[in-house]
Amino acid sequence: MEIILYGKPVAEELDKNSKKVFDEFKSSNKRNPKLTAITVGEDPASLLYVSRKEEKANDLGVEFNWIKLPEKTSQNDLDSQIKEIIKESDGIIVQLPLPRHIHAEQTINMIPNNLDVDGLTALNLGNLYSDNYKIIPATSLAILELIKYYNIDTNDKNIVIAGRSRLVSSPLAKILSSKKYNANVSVIHSRTTNQKSFTLNADIFISAIGKPKNYDISFLKENSVVIDIGISSVDSQTYGDIDTSNLENHLLSRSPYPGGVGPITVSALYSNLAKLIS
Repeated sequence: MEIILYGKPVAEELDKNSKKVFDEFKSSNKRNPKLTAITVGEDPASLLYVSRKEEKANDLGVEFNWIKLPEKTSQNDLDSQIKEIIKESDGIIVQLPLPRHIHAEQTINMIPNNLDVDGLTALNLGNLYSDNYKIIPATSLAILELIKYYNIDTNDKNIVIAGRSRLVSSPLAKILSSKKYNANVSVIHSRTTNQKSFTLNADIFISAIGKPKNYDISFLKENSVVIDIGISSVDSQTYGDIDTSNLENHLLSRSPYPGGVGPITVSALYSNLAKLIS
């Protein structure tokens, strides 16, 4: 019988640990830690994500400063805005994606590394290739915390990651292949021919491609672990990457959609903030 890897208890444990740090910060500094989030434009998904971060801030005792900029904001104006908030913030988020006329890489690297809650600056990403990293991008951290909480064995296991984003596959591939986890990691993507030759050998399959129900039982190794972090929308309905039809008793364990990695991601972000201020 497969085990369902629910994210809620993982998130609650992270929140409990973060809250202790935030309370200690308030006691020492006579104020709540302050997280500033910047959105540019009216992308519905971005606004939804940031609103969830704002709700979590209220729960954890973090002051949340949401700066909403219009779609036509220039690169110079955005850069100036970031410079203005540095001194008054304990962490900064620039919500992606940004409008096409904004250079995302330049914008992210405007954030000082010690305020980079998302862990996306060039230095913080580069630090993942050393033993000195402190911040892991929140979605990647959420998956690692899920693995830790449910005691999923990664030692000498074949792990396949579908997708090649800087938020998920790049950090995870490096960390999971490190001596701490000792996994054998492969990354597949849209140009990978015969994906089944990889997925059917995966002891752990992590999907992050954002295509609804893209992988069905024919892609999944029996008694494997499947972690679904894909999100896509069709006709106002949202779906994960995994087609769960006929999966009963086929897998050892899997994260559900919804209710799997998603609830952990925002908590992982605040776990990063706690690390930065402690």
